[in-house]
Amino acid sequence: MDSDARPKPSRELTELLSKALLDEQLCDRLFADPEAIARAFNLPPAEAQAIKLLDRRKFETTVAQLRWG
Repeated sequence: MDSDARPKPSRELTELLSKALLDEQLCDRLFADPEAIARAFNLPPAEAQAIKLLDRRKFETTVAQLRWG
């Protein structure tokens, strides 16, 4: 898929993921109850569905790479 064809993430999703990178408790809540987090961050339905598909191991690996290079 052409990256230009992908929809841009909402401000709310960007905020959620940015905060989850830095806040371990939020990260835990994100994976424990993504529906509640989606509501709390007012995510559009497609993004609310997408966060349910996040793989915690991959997310944490990416976070570690961003933190430590």
